[in-house]
Amino acid sequence: MRTLPHRTPRTRTALAASGALLLLLGATACGADDVADQAAESAVERAIEDAASSEGVDVDINSGNGSVSIESSDGTFTSGMGALPQGFPEDIPVLEGEILQGASSDGNGTTGWFVSVAVDQSADEALADAAAALEGAGYSEGDNSMAMEGLSYVQYVGSEWEIILGATDDGQGGTLLSYTVTPPTS
Repeated sequence: MRTLPHRTPRTRTALAASGALLLLLGATACGADDVADQAAESAVERAIEDAASSEGVDVDINSGNGSVSIESSDGTFTSGMGALPQGFPEDIPVLEGEILQGASSDGNGTTGWFVSVAVDQSADEALADAAAALEGAGYSEGDNSMAMEGLSYVQYVGSEWEIILGATDDGQGGTLLSYTVTPPTS
């Protein structure tokens, strides 16, 4: 029998807030144009923020620009749309395209970032171009990679950062590239 790990009140609150947040962002993406929808969004935002606050977690949701900030004694998480996240390492080249999401996380003295970029290339072309840019910046291909039709991940390692570069075919001739950046594991 499989058992689930014990969840602290803070974890349960964060999970509940995350679920409500996904619903909120989904409604926003679909275009909440009328006053009733906007009022409902505002109420959901306040409910999430208030519930988290009662557990010592500071949550700030801005459905207008799609940004989220979560801060607790365990660390911080921020996410936004359309730009690289604050503090993203300047020595990591990101392939030119539409930045869909940028996020950062800081906890236990470790910072990491995630960026997703839509590009008008096939997955193979985008991955090759992004790989060449990373290699040109001094990163080398690591031991971890995975590939299947329409989806590939390759690890790149530098002196300060490890990058998991992902490429997903969007089925329409474009690609979603993802960059997950963390301190090296070894």
